[in-house]
Amino acid sequence: MDKISYYNISIPYNSNILLYNTISNSLLLLTNSEYEIFQYYFNNLSEFETTYPKLYVGLKNAGFIISDYNELSFIKLRNNLKIYRDKITHITINPTLDCNLTCWYCSTEYANAIHQGRMSDNLVESVKKHISHLIVNQKIPALHLDWFGGEPLMYFNEVIKPISTHAKELCAEFGVRLTQHATTNSVFMTEDMLIEMNKLGLNSFQIPIDGNRIHHNTIKFNSDKTGTFDCIINNINRIPLFIPNAKIIMRINYDKKTLYGIDEIIPLISEQAKKHIHVDFQKVWQINCDEKDKLQLKNIKETFNNNGLFSNYWAFRPNQFFRCYADKLSHYAINYNGKVFKCTAQDYGDDKVIGILQDDGTIKWNYEYISALFEYATFENEKCLSCRALPICMGPCIIRNYEARSTGTEIPCVFNASQYSLESFIIDLAKKRGIISNLL
Repeated sequence: MDKISYYNISIPYNSNILLYNTISNSLLLLTNSEYEIFQYYFNNLSEFETTYPKLYVGLKNAGFIISDYNELSFIKLRNNLKIYRDKITHITINPTLDCNLTCWYCSTEYANAIHQGRMSDNLVESVKKHISHLIVNQKIPALHLDWFGGEPLMYFNEVIKPISTHAKELCAEFGVRLTQHATTNSVFMTEDMLIEMNKLGLNSFQIPIDGNRIHHNTIKFNSDKTGTFDCIINNINRIPLFIPNAKIIMRINYDKKTLYGIDEIIPLISEQAKKHIHVDFQKVWQINCDEKDKLQLKNIKETFNNNGLFSNYWAFRPNQFFRCYADKLSHYAINYNGKVFKCTAQDYGDDKVIGILQDDGTIKWNYEYISALFEYATFENEKCLSCRALPICMGPCIIRNYEARSTGTEIPCVFNASQYSLESFIIDLAKKRGIISNLL
């Protein structure tokens, strides 16, 4: 016997209703009168199937009507497959925690992380041995190297290049798929470095912009107080010239001033670069935004989208069935000193260490701590389990969950921290799919 999906969500839009299913990511635009008819037939499915058989089948294929199965069990299965059976071994590597810039909101500084220069040559060799162990002994099918910091490009030649070269050669020999990404302020990028990155297959980047030229340069400036805005914009534009398959996440770190005037950067981005860019709006975590700021975020997102700079929003992840890549068992972060952490969005205290990289390339794991992190799924709490938006959220990350459980505090709701509403997300989706006009 069929039933209505628990995960149907309806929101008003002008004189219409947008009907969205968070499991299937299906979306319909209905007039108010059509929605009233749907409501009647959703309560009388047998009559619906008899009266409008084609429409009934269409709605069932779209996930609005389902067979009598447990949707929550389905979500848990999809989540387990993502968390425990991901075929990609994802390693974040911090060549250093040092940085050439001193952004006031730096999470590394707020965590009071100890800075002691770069990863040593001996540790570089240990990382290379670890990669060999994964490929030769564990026979992993895919490897993703994620360069982070600090500013990773400070030690491109000393750390990134030797490890990346080793990984590329070994992956080619054993038929392992290799991908690489770097989170960087890009100030150290040169043409020679971009040419080398292209050879190594390092083609994905996250590069932050902190507003228009004036505002950005009050946050991201060199030691001589000169701003970095023009340098970073120029690098974003030239990356595709040297790396044809480049993927660029242009991250907008916004405080209460950033979003006002940031549209000034739009004409500075080349048309070629726009084809490679995805925009990621992220609020600086130390500040709170009011309703005026949230409205400005909505308006700026629309302005960017209308000018070929497209964006999603971090809180909403349809068809993913996990919150963060770092939640996966196959992800870990190797710090410059050989200590291994679950992720980089936390401090680097010894109480957060999940393993230690050994000289021979193996990792001595702290299984007691790891088992505590994975004791519950990220959404195993009363609030998440009853939420109709669960499939596109999946709760706060594994670290936030563990912190809340271990301190006895309430597990935070992702949407409470979001500056962009679920309604705005659904409307955006309808516009992207051409269901409603961008002009409305």
